[in-house]
Amino acid sequence: MGPVVSDSSAVQVRLHRTMTAAGFDRASGPFSADNQPTDVRTQRERVRLAQIELLELSAQLTTPHLRRQILRIYSLLRSEPVVQSPAKPPPFRLTLREMEVLTLVATGCSNVEAAEQLTIRAETVKTYMRSIMRKMGVRNRTAAVHTARQIGLLD
Repeated sequence: MGPVVSDSSAVQVRLHRTMTAAGFDRASGPFSADNQPTDVRTQRERVRLAQIELLELSAQLTTPHLRRQILRIYSLLRSEPVVQSPAKPPPFRLTLREMEVLTLVATGCSNVEAAEQLTIRAETVKTYMRSIMRKMGVRNRTAAVHTARQIGLLD
């Protein structure tokens, strides 16, 4: 883990770079400079990378209000509607909370880190992961993430 970030101007600069790299500056977005739609897969990947960087940044913050702000922005990115081609629904259903846990695990969070992000106990994260793995028919968290990515639950 890098140095602890407490200077709000440094956080703002890094946040601006993250959002710009993800295509959320005024000049970009869902259209390129020539006003043509960008590739949806590329856009999803950029959003996913921005989400990962936001989670990493929030873990380094010591100021509670800045950490909450970063996590709020992260949740806004997660709720962005993504245009997808119609796909066959998975053979199982995950709850919203299970999807949140799985998303954090997919970004590399441990049970303790995921619990901190979701303001629940680490044992609760373990319970959610057991439920997810049972529903998916897999034996470990890596297989759960892999399966979720294969069927399009995670980008």
